[in-house]
Amino acid sequence: MSIDAILTQLLMGLTVGVNLVLVATGLTLVFGMMGVINFAHSALFMLGAYAGLVVSTRLGSFWLALLVAPIALGLVGAAIERGLLRPLRVRFPDSHLLPLLLTFGLGLFFEGAAKVVWGADIVSLDKPAALAGAVTLGRITFPAYWLFALVAAAVLAVLVWLVVERTPLGLSIRAATQDPTMAAVLGVNVRRLTTIVFALGSGLAAAAGVILGTMTSLSPQMGGGIVLDAFIAIVIGGLGSFTGAIVGSLLLGQVQSFGVALFPAFHTPLVFLVMAVVLVLRPSGLFGGGARR
Repeated sequence: MSIDAILTQLLMGLTVGVNLVLVATGLTLVFGMMGVINFAHSALFMLGAYAGLVVSTRLGSFWLALLVAPIALGLVGAAIERGLLRPLRVRFPDSHLLPLLLTFGLGLFFEGAAKVVWGADIVSLDKPAALAGAVTLGRITFPAYWLFALVAAAVLAVLVWLVVERTPLGLSIRAATQDPTMAAVLGVNVRRLTTIVFALGSGLAAAAGVILGTMTSLSPQMGGGIVLDAFIAIVIGGLGSFTGAIVGSLLLGQVQSFGVALFPAFHTPLVFLVMAVVLVLRPSGLFGGGARR
């Protein structure tokens, strides 16, 4: 493989990886705060893409779609947490199975609703005309939209990292993740924080849905693959670890990119092989072991 080809695959892997960060960090924040693996995350990703399609089609602006879809799905996520998950967790505080089943059922419901509203046919979300060409970076040529997807997702990921690691809100999130009872004693409104985190995770999934929706195609089942990759990334990084979700996503993006180029018939098993090797060497993941659950 030539140097140009290696650089191209690195860029492609980074593009996939940073968009995976948006999905994986939402999952890991919710898991860290609530101890719930959110199986509805794939549907929220899919609904974000369709919300972007609706806004882009009716208002003729991809940029407006990229702004509106995360806000709309953030509100949907807040409503799910406040109206469904919170009452269930209050009534059955020791059950981790019931919230998991609820999110699984919600995912199926949203997929079915998407089929009713938009149909089961594959549709496409058009990219902005300004990003339709290619960009030359030194000796390599890279699609302009892929470069935008890399930069936009990276900016969002950095903003989320800054919020979590460098702000009072992030300090409260990390405190509630480690020990919600002690955080509540110290004055943190854990219930409100849980709603914020669930809304943030939903909004990030929607943003990834819009960004990636123009690179692939839209269908009610489109979220399954990306969220499976996100689950693998957070297992590699360590369940409940925000840093682990980022590192695991970036690593997985490179594995997928070079796997497709070098081992096209084996690239899917290769992902699981990498996860298996990491778990054999570090059963808690690369950055696991410090989370509350």
